[in-house]
Amino acid sequence: MTPSAKAALALLEKVVARLSNAESRSGQADMVVHVADALTSGDSIVVQAGTGTGKTLGYLVPILAAGRTAVVATYTKALQDQLASVDLPLLERACEHDDDLAFSWAILKGRNNYLCRQRVSEIETGHDQLPLNDVPRDVARDVRRLVEWANETTTGEISDVPFPIGDSAWRKVSLGSDECPGKAKCEFGETCFTEVARDKARSANVIVVNFTLYGLDLEQSREFLPPHDVVVFDEVHELEDVISETASVTLTGRMIATAAESARAALTRQKLPNALVKTAKELDEVLGRYAAQRLSQPLPADVHDTLHTADEQCRMILDELEALVNETPEQLRARSAIGRMGEALAKVLAASSNMVVFVTEVRGAARLTAAPKRVDHVLAEVWDDTTAILTSATIPPGLPRRLGLGLSDDDIVRVASPFDYKKQSLLYLADDLPLPNASDRAPKLQARIRELISFSGGSALVLFTSWSVLRDTADALDGTLGDGITLYRQDDMPKKALLEAFRDDHSSCLFATRGFFQGVDVPGDALRLVIIDKVPFPALNDPLLDARRDEAGDSAFMTIDVPMAAASLAQAAGRLIRTAADHGVVAVLDPRLGKKRYKNAVLFGVSHMPETTRLVEVQEFFDKRATSRPS
Repeated sequence: MTPSAKAALALLEKVVARLSNAESRSGQADMVVHVADALTSGDSIVVQAGTGTGKTLGYLVPILAAGRTAVVATYTKALQDQLASVDLPLLERACEHDDDLAFSWAILKGRNNYLCRQRVSEIETGHDQLPLNDVPRDVARDVRRLVEWANETTTGEISDVPFPIGDSAWRKVSLGSDECPGKAKCEFGETCFTEVARDKARSANVIVVNFTLYGLDLEQSREFLPPHDVVVFDEVHELEDVISETASVTLTGRMIATAAESARAALTRQKLPNALVKTAKELDEVLGRYAAQRLSQPLPADVHDTLHTADEQCRMILDELEALVNETPEQLRARSAIGRMGEALAKVLAASSNMVVFVTEVRGAARLTAAPKRVDHVLAEVWDDTTAILTSATIPPGLPRRLGLGLSDDDIVRVASPFDYKKQSLLYLADDLPLPNASDRAPKLQARIRELISFSGGSALVLFTSWSVLRDTADALDGTLGDGITLYRQDDMPKKALLEAFRDDHSSCLFATRGFFQGVDVPGDALRLVIIDKVPFPALNDPLLDARRDEAGDSAFMTIDVPMAAASLAQAAGRLIRTAADHGVVAVLDPRLGKKRYKNAVLFGVSHMPETTRLVEVQEFFDKRATSRPS
């Protein structure tokens, strides 16, 4: 064992000793050793760490033992909150009296998560370009409360607001990076909440961000994050999609009109901003002709010409703004907004063969998106300059290659979960139901769900791949599941409140969609049954995925669709066993798994569970658990 691995294991032992109900986890120790060795060699590493491994400490402990500066990028806010409220404070306490190990940490979010002091000042002095008497009364009330709170808060961060607020109110007191002129050109630059958070991050050893901010940092020439020699991508199975999104460009007529309005507020002459507003309206009309279509390259003439006109108008407006002598806040905001809009337009007009350009319709408005088919080129500088630790409970086949890492699936380090899945779980595959598109499926699906819930006595998370099936099933089953069994639906209340209600009522059932496939942690008897209505294959009408399928050719289904479905299924099944005392059944109600060649590939993430197609075995599993539980 290397000296670095020994040092990391010693720190792990010290940290675990501080935990209540401390227990040794061999998988966690294995991960610590592998990560410590990777930090020594400088080689990136991909670790599949099963549920319950304790992967957060598995990568944080060796990073701190090696004295490295790291950015930890996560997919979900829940994991960020866990790091901030549990794991990092625990490590901080374990290391604080050791000069060689003491460290500091910070949470950093995107600019629009923080109050803007300049905007608050404009509202207080009555110089706000959108007066509060022009907005709904409840929004104006919330804005005034936020202005008062600005004088009390030390963070200015949206999650610290001590009262409920709406998005409209928050947008009045915050700015996105597209509008912000930057610290050096802002009157409040030295006390800016975002800049204070960035200064704290620059002096920290561990900085926690989300995938989106990390992707934006790459797109903006490392503008947001401080230098770091280690990066951790936690829940890395989601990284490809997020990086694709941050590397994408989205344009709508409204976005261009908003940039034009910022120029109107800054310029005396209105001719050019008015012309840009007119072009924005023309873009809406042109894009409407191509709704739900992938565009050819080069772009259709009407789309190209409209975008080209907008690009030229942005250039001319920017020239006028830069010629102004006095730099007012309005002028600085307009310069930033018009400059970023010009960059977006130029990027679409120069779209390479790797970019897929398509038009979608969102709430009745046409939206043009240019997105990369592959993200390996975006991440190349990360792999070149940084030691990367990529980890998740599920690593889809082919992911390291698609991300641009020179690693094969055989190079993935797999550390075992501490749970005894053979005793704690059962995987039920319903091979006798109608196919998902069969006309007689709905009543038989509903009857099977009711039967499964009767075996478990409630405590079921029922997951659907479409809202329509969820609503139809919930409508049919509500009030028929048995005495004392409450049926909650995803849209009954906010997610946090919904999960709390589900945890508290051990006889309840929660019917939800893909948003609950991950980020749901309900240990104990509150969750004994996870039902998945069908294999969660990705949508067939997704323009970006369609382009990737075209590029993959005949192998597209097995190389694109199946790995995505398998990862999603594994994440959903992972909601079941969260502690060593948990038990339960995962039921997949899709008969295709008994007939199709892709069965093993789809089920790779749940292959550790005993499998059955016999409903009676599900009943026997729950009966046995019920009789073995202490009274």
